[in-house]
Amino acid sequence: MFAIYDVQGRRFRNTLEHLQKVRATQASQRASLRSDGGEQAPQNLAEQTGDRTADHHPLSYDARQAYLDILHIKEREAVVHAYQLMSHPVITVPLALDIPVAWQRFREQPYHQLPVLDRQQRIVGILSERDLLRFLVTDGEQISFVPGKAVADAMTSEVITADPVTDVRRIAHVMLSYHLSAVPVVDEQDALIGLVSRSDILRAVTSEPPLSLWT
Repeated sequence: MFAIYDVQGRRFRNTLEHLQKVRATQASQRASLRSDGGEQAPQNLAEQTGDRTADHHPLSYDARQAYLDILHIKEREAVVHAYQLMSHPVITVPLALDIPVAWQRFREQPYHQLPVLDRQQRIVGILSERDLLRFLVTDGEQISFVPGKAVADAMTSEVITADPVTDVRRIAHVMLSYHLSAVPVVDEQDALIGLVSRSDILRAVTSEPPLSLWT
């Protein structure tokens, strides 16, 4: 399950399919993969396996299964949920924090997006380094930020979150669709309990046994 929060609180909570209906995905979801020679990388299984005879016909089940067996990929993988790999406790930024201080907070930790909390510790937005760069001012060799601005002026005022029991594959899909580097994890009481980042998913993919994102 996924939810959307803003300064007014939670305004949506439903499945991935309903999320896609209420919030359109951003353009350019996927960048084209290129090979070293500049040509577009293979886009289907036939090209990846070098089977040029199947350019216009799907591979048979046996051929596909053989390919998966080579990679040691099973058709049905165990489901990994958000709470099993999320980072916690979560690094956050207050709504009223000055932008220069917020920028320094990004410099001190590995995340590129951080949840924003109000005085009641409710999640009200998401802040990225890119958001802060819009307030950067250069004067010759001097670099500073627009004075008098706070996180509330820079943040994205709605944030997509996931329930603790959400398939990590579906979270990865949301990250790709909405160009997110992290998804906060919020429980049914609207409490922020964790954060799933791209790094968390990559660690799961490369762990032993690895998480497969094929399914």
